[in-house]
Amino acid sequence: MNTRNTTFTVLSGMGMLLIILGHLNSGILTFWGLFPYYSYHVMIFVFIAGYFYKPENEEKILSYILHKCKTLLLPYFIWNIVYGITAGFLHKRGFIIGEDISLWNIFIEPFVGGHQFMYNAPAWFVPALFLLEVCNVTGRKILKAVKIKNEIVLFVIYLLIGVFTVYMAKRGSVYNYYKIPGRIMLMAPCLQMGRLYRDKGEKLDIVPSPIYFGLLLLMNFIITKTHGGLAYGVVWVTGFANTVFTPFITAMTGIALWLRVARIIGSRIEKHRDSIISKILNYMGTHTYSLMLHHLIVLLGINTIFYYFYKIGAKFVADFDTGLYFSDAYYTYVPMGMDAFKILYAFVIIAVILLLNRGMEKIFRRKQ
Repeated sequence: MNTRNTTFTVLSGMGMLLIILGHLNSGILTFWGLFPYYSYHVMIFVFIAGYFYKPENEEKILSYILHKCKTLLLPYFIWNIVYGITAGFLHKRGFIIGEDISLWNIFIEPFVGGHQFMYNAPAWFVPALFLLEVCNVTGRKILKAVKIKNEIVLFVIYLLIGVFTVYMAKRGSVYNYYKIPGRIMLMAPCLQMGRLYRDKGEKLDIVPSPIYFGLLLLMNFIITKTHGGLAYGVVWVTGFANTVFTPFITAMTGIALWLRVARIIGSRIEKHRDSIISKILNYMGTHTYSLMLHHLIVLLGINTIFYYFYKIGAKFVADFDTGLYFSDAYYTYVPMGMDAFKILYAFVIIAVILLLNRGMEKIFRRKQ
């Protein structure tokens, strides 16, 4: 693996950590609230997808789409069925989280909202990314036919599409099924941002790190003070409290922040590839699909341990909320109200999923 791929592997892993922390409602890596996760963390993965997009895909669109079906949709639908069965099983035990399994919730709702069974809700991004990449490859093919090939021009077109989406959302015009194209159009500028970075920006990314980080912190400090309310919801295309350009500016600054961090960590990994930490970071960055799919069910497992302590009358969990435990997939119990536990939960969740992945890989290797 070259340094470039190592950087983006680390960026993928860090992006997943940010998503998990966001779902745990922990602000530990928001830098005093200047970089709220929901102002950029989903866009990190869109940016990465754009970075690795190859223009030659436009010459073999059908095989490209079939490949995306195999790598994105097929595993998603398999796990969607598993989580549908899981939600039904838990309904019989008092949980009211998620809907009942049905053909609609298995095959259609993932494209509409993606929160049908809740325990796999963070994976709403997978069908949305699939649709985005299909629209991107066909759109680029059409634009190329009319001689529009320049990556900067394409970025301007995608940005205008995104800005239009925010404008329509702010006036209440993106609702119900309009959210399907809405989230695709909202993500489009960051997809092209990744492609443009690889084509142009990567060569210009030479600013010394102290100055680089200082400028980003200053920029988001100014944006926060003059705008405020930077967080927004990509999945529901809501929460836009500022200008139509603000979501894309904060996506850019958030991605830029962690991209440089990933570059720094990636360079260390390249020098110490055999170290345990390097192997863990590399494994984490190449298994973000599993982390995205399964982190809420592992969170439920953690809460279940506390629930049973609560049931036997343990005093340190006296404030455990059984109502939320049975009704909210994102409920995160912290003993004695200590939010510091949330970062520990994040690492436990990641470790459990990666260890299970590793175990399954070994089992399948033996069978082969």
